[in-house]
Amino acid sequence: MIEARKRERESEERAELAAVLASGIFAKAPNLAKVLSYICERYWEGEIESIKEYRLAVEALGRPPDFDPSSNAIVRVEVHRLREKLRKYYENEGAAHKVVISLQSGRYVPQFISQEEIRKVPVTTPLPHPPAKRNWIPIAAGGAILALIVVFSLVTLWHPRTRKERVLTSASPAQGTVTPALPGTNSGVRIIAGYSRKDYIDRSGNVWLGDRYFDGGATGVNDGAVILRTGDPTLFQTYRMGDFSYNIPLKPGDYELWLYFVETLFGPGTNAGGGAASRMFRVLVNGQVVLNNFDIFSDAGGNFIADVRVSKDIHPDPDGYLHIAFQHQNDAPLVNAIEIVPGIPGKLRPIRIVCRDTSYTDHSGDVWVPDRYCLAGRLVKRRTPVMGTLDPGLYSGERFGNFSYAIPAAPGKYAVTLYFSEQYFGAQPSVAGGVGLRVFNVFCNGRILLKNFDIYEEAGGAERPISRTFHNIEPNAQGKIMLQFEPVINYALVNAISVIDETRSPSPP
Repeated sequence: MIEARKRERESEERAELAAVLASGIFAKAPNLAKVLSYICERYWEGEIESIKEYRLAVEALGRPPDFDPSSNAIVRVEVHRLREKLRKYYENEGAAHKVVISLQSGRYVPQFISQEEIRKVPVTTPLPHPPAKRNWIPIAAGGAILALIVVFSLVTLWHPRTRKERVLTSASPAQGTVTPALPGTNSGVRIIAGYSRKDYIDRSGNVWLGDRYFDGGATGVNDGAVILRTGDPTLFQTYRMGDFSYNIPLKPGDYELWLYFVETLFGPGTNAGGGAASRMFRVLVNGQVVLNNFDIFSDAGGNFIADVRVSKDIHPDPDGYLHIAFQHQNDAPLVNAIEIVPGIPGKLRPIRIVCRDTSYTDHSGDVWVPDRYCLAGRLVKRRTPVMGTLDPGLYSGERFGNFSYAIPAAPGKYAVTLYFSEQYFGAQPSVAGGVGLRVFNVFCNGRILLKNFDIYEEAGGAERPISRTFHNIEPNAQGKIMLQFEPVINYALVNAISVIDETRSPSPP
């Protein structure tokens, strides 16, 4: 009798798996179907102890034998996505099924729960967090602690909380802290995704908060990875990955949104291999798409390269939150950091970069941030003050070599100013100076700005400041102003760069 009932139960469970797989919910997510089939087979074969992260990665997802779960969160992310898919399926198409497939949070072993078992739950005490719909089923007040935990897991499968409720009721830092720290202040809101510490102070003195205000996803760490094009690698050492959102409380106003990314899981030198098109996703702000088919690898020009995207004219939703959703397209979305700063209507705030390790405040009170967004070249200090300028600090450091800058910019037209001073040739007694000893080209998004540029000749000697401004510069398709400094004779150099938004505001009707 017991064996017959066991066989009957397994037959029902297998029929439910077949129905789920045939439903089409995994049509665009074949990996999730593989994971579900794998864990169910192990469950029926009595091998639940073998359902581990490593085996899921290698045997279900096809990862190589040297897969390291501590540095690659792909299994946790895929199981989270699977859990969400099943939840939505049983809220809609599978609502009348006799058996439900459930995955408890933090576990990889499937559960097959019958509608009859759910209906047996006594109705006495309401759920601690009511769902969006009114027809929620209460849980029992009494009973053993273990039974209470199981019952709560069953009911929450059927009654997910709304996005806003999940944000507002999250209590621990691991699930999103909701104390409105810093929203709407002059310094903005800065969050490092997946960062477990309280805060981090960057080279400009800005305070970045640990991860909070999130809903969904899993966290990961880029242990020891060398990230290019950034002076603050801490912003890129952790991440949140999966289908997730951030719901950030903000005061009314105009803001800029800066999103920080780096691809470390796909591309040359990684266990997963691949590269372009391995990860594509969309980002929505208050329901509006700001990035579509976004490919970090392609956008940055490779893996382990910091990639920053900026949007201007961002406003909180009428409910007082900025809702940022990251949605899967062909692989799990991720983000490393989020920065929201007060903006200027219709324009991006000026970007001022000085080629040194510390910020500089000029005679007008404008702040120049430490060197960033650069690739290659070498940063050095210059000791002798440059004469004939109110701001010698702009020339106290330089980047030289064959190098580039990828400066993030929202759509618009910009004035780009480059600042130079020859402080090597002719500026030191041991180094002879003169015209023609340093010559280089400067390109912007592939268009030449300066050809055979000689600082000494143009400035009329050594240790003299000179600048060149270029108008109507537009960002490329990747949202960057790409500046390439190419040597012709000896090394190219630059001391400082400014980018000023000159976009005309639309005329009133």
